[in-house]
Amino acid sequence: MERKTKRMRLAALLLAAVLAFGLTGCESLKDSVANMLGYSSAEEVDTTNWAEATTDPIMLPEGTDATAQWTNVVANGTLYGVYNGIWSRNTGYFQVSGDSLTITACGTAEGVQEYKIALWKKVDGGAQYVDGSTGYIHTDGSNYRFTIGGLDPSAQYRLTISYDSSRYYLYGMFKAEGIAG
Repeated sequence: MERKTKRMRLAALLLAAVLAFGLTGCESLKDSVANMLGYSSAEEVDTTNWAEATTDPIMLPEGTDATAQWTNVVANGTLYGVYNGIWSRNTGYFQVSGDSLTITACGTAEGVQEYKIALWKKVDGGAQYVDGSTGYIHTDGSNYRFTIGGLDPSAQYRLTISYDSSRYYLYGMFKAEGIAG
């Protein structure tokens, strides 16, 4: 009987070791798949860079569909975005006209108190998160602004609008001033 107990303990220990190894392998597998799909495995560092409240309005260019689920328009050196009922979206790639990008955004959501806008730089094989670029926007419908500095005008960038919930949707808009073209 004692031998059977030892075998059961050994089997349980072996099973626990296999599961632990498998779980650590999942992270590697996830990173490999993300890299193959063109996403960086780099994590966004939570700097809790809260955007500052502003009274400056976001005036969409004439003809922009403010009811679209997701749309982007470039006009006069500014990238405008509208989002209605999204979880996460990326803009297309763009270049900056100088070394900074100023983002003004507003949004509402059911059940979350903030969302984030982060900048990613195009690199061979995908995109790399720009350290310290995440701005956090309160979801109270007010306008907020933050600036990302230290950018390279010859590089290509994209913005990611997201929030940490797959249960509720995000509604709002942004403008990113300092776009080339």
